[in-house]
Amino acid sequence: MYECVQAGENTFFMDCPSRVGVYRDGEAAWLIDSGSDKDAAKKVLKILGDLGLRLEAAIVTHYHADHTGGAALLQQRTNCRLYLAEPTAPGNFPEINTALLFGAHPPKPLRTKFFLAQSARYAPVESAPLPEGMRLARLDGHAFAQLGVYTPDDIWFLGDAVASKHTFDKYKLTYLYDVEKFLQTLDAVASLQGRLFIPAHVAPFEDAASIVERNRRWVYETGDCIIELLQTPRTFETLLKAIFDRYDLQMTFGQHTLLGATVRAFLAWLMDAGRVSYFCEDNLLYWKAAEAGEEQ
Repeated sequence: MYECVQAGENTFFMDCPSRVGVYRDGEAAWLIDSGSDKDAAKKVLKILGDLGLRLEAAIVTHYHADHTGGAALLQQRTNCRLYLAEPTAPGNFPEINTALLFGAHPPKPLRTKFFLAQSARYAPVESAPLPEGMRLARLDGHAFAQLGVYTPDDIWFLGDAVASKHTFDKYKLTYLYDVEKFLQTLDAVASLQGRLFIPAHVAPFEDAASIVERNRRWVYETGDCIIELLQTPRTFETLLKAIFDRYDLQMTFGQHTLLGATVRAFLAWLMDAGRVSYFCEDNLLYWKAAEAGEEQ
């Protein structure tokens, strides 16, 4: 855990629960993501010291705390530049993640390092003077304005563009912000040309076809599950309970927030497709499977 793995001539990654990529550009280092917290960031700095590299900049694939959690310490210790995609930069508003999840200023249970990173100074990645041969791709869906980063060693860092079989087997659900864009990202990942693909939480792979297909199948299976449960109209809370019961999940405040947001993303996707609708009764909003010809 946390060892440095060489993936190409100048491309490395720190093997940890939220992987950090390292690209060597002469004597300088460009990171892909920053580690989940300050302890991970310290390990990154040690790896760079062992490689004899000076930290130039870090490109953060997206704004979630397990990718931005080490950024503040890295910047404080090295004055490195930090970059996010323009819609989420500057990142000196770390509550963006919890605000999206909760819908308002987050209460105390969500103000932990799992959800909320320390503030740091970010610039739009569109302004970054990238090393020669490095390029970026937008891979939205798990988050908005998520980035994939390509290094000249023919390696792609994918952030959270795909989830692992282990995640689906153990948790049944994984967080999504936008289901339709996630499906578009799966198509994009399947079409990327590269020798190696390194996601943040999935073992590196050379062939994207099978993992992309598993992610796509999960989307449609989850959508069908929600449609089945909505054959009986339900409020959001009773729908969420039914999904947790179906998948044998345990409700906590964090899971209610995280997976509740995912279920809302699916409801939005299904509603846009004309597959679910809603009605209000006794000051409660109910969701239900749409009937043929029903107007939304």
